[in-house]
Amino acid sequence: MGTYGGDEVAALVLSVGHTWTQAGYAGEDTPKSIFPTSVGWVDLPAEADQGDDADNSEDTQMQDVTQNGASASDSNHIGKKDADGGDVAPQPVGAGVIPSKKITKRGKYYVGDGEISCWRPDMEIKSPMKDGLVEDWDALEQIWDHAFLKRLRCDPTEHPLIITESAWNTREIREKLTELAFEKYNFPAFFVAKDAVMTAFAAGRPHALVVDSGGDMTSVVPVYDGYVLRKGIMRQSLGGDVLSDQVLQQFKASDVEVTPQYLIAKKSPVIVGQKPNVVLRDRPATPSFHKMMQMRVLHDFKESVCQVAESTYNEQNINTRPQKPYELPDGYNFNYGAERFKVPEIMFNPKEFLKNPTAEQENFVGLPKLIFNSAQSCDIDFRPTLFGNVVLTGGNTLFPGFADRLHWELNSIPHSYKVKLHAPGNTVERKCGSWLGGSIMASLGTFHQLWISRKEYDETGSSIVNKKCV
Repeated sequence: MGTYGGDEVAALVLSVGHTWTQAGYAGEDTPKSIFPTSVGWVDLPAEADQGDDADNSEDTQMQDVTQNGASASDSNHIGKKDADGGDVAPQPVGAGVIPSKKITKRGKYYVGDGEISCWRPDMEIKSPMKDGLVEDWDALEQIWDHAFLKRLRCDPTEHPLIITESAWNTREIREKLTELAFEKYNFPAFFVAKDAVMTAFAAGRPHALVVDSGGDMTSVVPVYDGYVLRKGIMRQSLGGDVLSDQVLQQFKASDVEVTPQYLIAKKSPVIVGQKPNVVLRDRPATPSFHKMMQMRVLHDFKESVCQVAESTYNEQNINTRPQKPYELPDGYNFNYGAERFKVPEIMFNPKEFLKNPTAEQENFVGLPKLIFNSAQSCDIDFRPTLFGNVVLTGGNTLFPGFADRLHWELNSIPHSYKVKLHAPGNTVERKCGSWLGGSIMASLGTFHQLWISRKEYDETGSSIVNKKCV
């Protein structure tokens, strides 16, 4: 636990990425909750609107109970006394916060893995994040509500909050995040930290070249002495989503249909390579929901089958590697050989392996070149240190052989620097690097002086975030 206002309190740590949101308490080694950042949205007809507080959902609202029958939120106040010595009336979790209404005059939100995975005919799926920046503030509020009130089940007015942000975040977005934290959630203290700095911190390095490859993009951010070197930031929209789209194109080229689980009513076993014997449900869905469910199948395919060649891709050598079997949800199964190496190869040689690229994708460069360009953009005195502290983070770096191949490629580029890669073998550390850094930093006793307090916010306004969180 960290110290704030002379008391030991557990600060909340929140990291909202394009694909996943991680929430938990400072000082812990894993997030308490990890759930999809994407939210479901259903438009409601005008006649369905019965007031701001109406909930026309068919979903059953569940609540935890203690052994004596009191709700979990009530148990948080059992035994507490007021100023006169009387019992404090039980209050719901997050009593100091007015939750954002799931049902608005425009429609209803669904947040969390279970909610967005449930088939609904008219539900659209969208993410509030794009290129590392907040794009949909209403959806972001729903995610914050879900994280604090449903997953962590805490009262935000009793905990400081530290959140992570992209290194290229704008002043306007930072100030709006600060307003949201203090005005809506009434946090007693708040801090915004650069995700690259937190990743370096989690790796125990004050200087690092942080390589973050996630769902929607890949970025390289140089960090020196705990500060981001802005002129060295390199990023491109080449991430796991692009690789999944390429897998989908491969399946279509082979006349294989990727059928998500929600459409399958019954299936029968078939031999390898044979068309699936499946009975489908009549479940019309929006294109965004169908795409999301397809992407989940393709994500599992990548995790189960794909691999990176340890050196430059060579078709003859790859064909000697053992094949791996994989079965799609509809029962179609096949043994995959060279195909499973071609997909992650896009990260290293996009011009050769990216099929049907868009105008933007035609300008993509390989990850080793992106890293080299980032280091070369920094002061010449910093380069040896940066090359010696390359830190990998993000789920897209978890392909088997990824770190070995990247190390080999970086050493193949002509330069005089010694390259050293730090790639945690633990999956949680690799996926949650920035969250872990925030958890460590917020738990330090010396960090209390860096918090933006409620008093400072009231005196200065939201612009104080640009002075204290650099």
